[in-house]
Amino acid sequence: MKYYAIGFLIKVRFSVSLNGMSIGNLILSVMNNIKRKEIFILMLCLLIGFALRFYTFDQKSLWLDEIYTFNDSQDGLKKQLEFYKENPTFLHPPLFFILTHQFYPFNKPERDLRIIPLIFGTLSIPMIYFLARQFSSAIALPCAISLTFMTYHINLSQEGRSYAFLLFFGMAGLTCLMRYLRTSRSWLLIGASAFYALLFHTSYSSIPFIALSQIVWFYQTEDNQKFPRYISILIFNGLILLFCLPWLIFLGLNYNGQSFMIPHQSKEVIFFWNMLYGIFHDWTPYLPLTTTTILLFLFFPLFHSNKRNAFILIAAFLFPIIGLYFYCKAFNITHFISSRYFIAFLPFLLIALYLSIQSFEVAIPPLSDFSD
Repeated sequence: MKYYAIGFLIKVRFSVSLNGMSIGNLILSVMNNIKRKEIFILMLCLLIGFALRFYTFDQKSLWLDEIYTFNDSQDGLKKQLEFYKENPTFLHPPLFFILTHQFYPFNKPERDLRIIPLIFGTLSIPMIYFLARQFSSAIALPCAISLTFMTYHINLSQEGRSYAFLLFFGMAGLTCLMRYLRTSRSWLLIGASAFYALLFHTSYSSIPFIALSQIVWFYQTEDNQKFPRYISILIFNGLILLFCLPWLIFLGLNYNGQSFMIPHQSKEVIFFWNMLYGIFHDWTPYLPLTTTTILLFLFFPLFHSNKRNAFILIAAFLFPIIGLYFYCKAFNITHFISSRYFIAFLPFLLIALYLSIQSFEVAIPPLSDFSD
């Protein structure tokens, strides 16, 4: 009986081999082929995305906000600092303007002001792929493909404003942070805090993202099912503060009671539902897509295997809108608010939507067969 068992095992061993390749090596070979195909599709998305964003990007006339960029980017670092000494409450920090100044004297401003958004808008395509992989490898390519052809993002990549810049840094910071949650490698925490600090130096409108996106500390991954180590949270925020502190000290030393309000600011009554509708209208345009998105959001926690993770992703998208609404109400702020103020939160929407679809496929097998 013993020898029969040994013979049987040997027979099985050879039956699962293919031309001398063990089943383990065969699986690795298949996985490598899949990865190569994914990389090929991602590179194709990068090329197509660049072509879509480059096409006629310098043909449109400058609009009002780009005129502001034109004026604010004419000075170099020294003159920028002199300006902020006199105007420490200016609404925008100087990083984007200093980088755009490298193309001064703007011989063709329709092109020169838009080069940086074009570059970082294109680089956002592979970046959302790497970010989405931290949540599920199955949704990485769909997220990248969606951003490649997203008209809203194409338009932002062709504007001389910092929105495409902010989206890239936000995704880079989140990718490092999610990787840290999986691996606990300290250099990832430093990288995440550096990208978050770059967000602050680019636009003060990124402060809600810096604060509220940290809800992912409580996101459970397959590699780390425990609650976050609170000492890591303190170190992370301490690093962000450290990277931002020189600029904050500079502003504080030069503040002499200057007004925070913009002269002749347009006033508009802010309604929560208008803000929410504006975001869905811009990010998921047309009624069928908007309706489908809302339904996927509503049923996401019901079908997802990890309810807490589902609620965290939904909260990461909704909390900034709710928070900004009550902030404006509390301080009687009537400034016009559009979906661009929430651009850094766009990846949460795409990731939640595709995870919701993935949950439906798992919960309802016929859907999975149909998608295959």
